[in-house]
Amino acid sequence: MDWEAAGKNCLQKAFEALRDVKTIKVLDDGINPHTDADLMSHVAMAASLRDSGLSCELISEEYGQVIPINGGGSVKVMIDPIDETAFFMRGELSFSSVGMFVVENGMPTYSFVGDLSNGDIYHCDQKQAYKNGVPVTVPGKMPGKYILAGWAPYSPRIEVFYEKILRLPKQEYTMLNFGQMLQAAKITGGGYDACFEILPAKLQEFAGAIVAWRAGGQLTTMEGKPIVWDPGIRQTMLVSRDKDLHQKLLTAFN
Repeated sequence: MDWEAAGKNCLQKAFEALRDVKTIKVLDDGINPHTDADLMSHVAMAASLRDSGLSCELISEEYGQVIPINGGGSVKVMIDPIDETAFFMRGELSFSSVGMFVVENGMPTYSFVGDLSNGDIYHCDQKQAYKNGVPVTVPGKMPGKYILAGWAPYSPRIEVFYEKILRLPKQEYTMLNFGQMLQAAKITGGGYDACFEILPAKLQEFAGAIVAWRAGGQLTTMEGKPIVWDPGIRQTMLVSRDKDLHQKLLTAFN
């Protein structure tokens, strides 16, 4: 089995596990809630990777340590079993997704984002991005204002968030304070023009941004630096549909 097949199978197994959830038990009701549903998805994805026969070090949003899969090795696989758990708990699945990406030799090779509302799978290899297996590229200029997505639900994140977005001309931008991984992947279809992580975050959050990047978008930190694909480093993130918009946002944010 190759990584493309393994990634798609991981997402399908997560879909199956989450489809069977009838009630959700909150395990940690902190800033970012963790539930038994997150753990069910994590377990399903880890088992799927073991069944694939591929070797890797698994780094999960739901587990504090690196998990060696089939002996471990140099390949790193990062997963977010449920992105936007707070929405998932309320049944608002249009913002919730499952994410996974593969890092080999210090660079992402494959990335996968599964839409929990409808089962769509966005993924990419080293050259191309796809939606449900069909090649996609970021579109040209879309009608109306630029639509941006970020996520700043609490302090101090919200203060930084507003400090940045108030620099954007309101006649040019619509700013939505929700979503992340799935919204970044939807840049490939023109649903959004850019997404960002305002404060340094774990790499598990970047799976959708990688898909948009491989579809022809721009991807850097919010300071304009290349992303370092090291799971031990937290980084800001900005992914945009094109170079012109990306530079406008970098100028405004910095």
